Amino acid sequence: MKNINTSKRFTYISALLAFILWGGWAFYINGEFGNKSRILSGITQGTCSFIITLLMTKVIAYQYNQFSRMVCKILFPPIITVSITGTLLVLIHNKVGTPAIFETVSPALTVALLFGFFTIYKLHLESTRLRKDLN
Repeated sequence: MKNINTSKRFTYISALLAFILWGGWAFYINGEFGNKSRILSGITQGTCSFIITLLMTKVIAYQYNQFSRMVCKILFPPIITVSITGTLLVLIHNKVGTPAIFETVSPALTVALLFGFFTIYKLHLESTRLRKDLN
């Protein structure tokens, strides 16, 4: 069967919204630590969220297409992807000196996991549609 992917439009709009939302959140949550911390944290989180979101849809789609059992297709791609990106986010924020790392990344990772399952849902719908078209 053909590999199932998300649309470019979906991917880029999601990445832009992630930059704005999570960069803004990091800017806000690190505000009590001074302007330098809040700006650096906001830019770091926004940029990471943009890049991660661009990659996340591709990585989840790739994993979705690799697993054969439906339960694996649905559960593993979001969990694996968010685990890896979450680890990278914590390491990057630690490196740039973000003061409130947990508060900065935990809401974004929670939403990323939900976004991952939403992406799986979209992929599953497309897969179902393609199977119906083939029959």
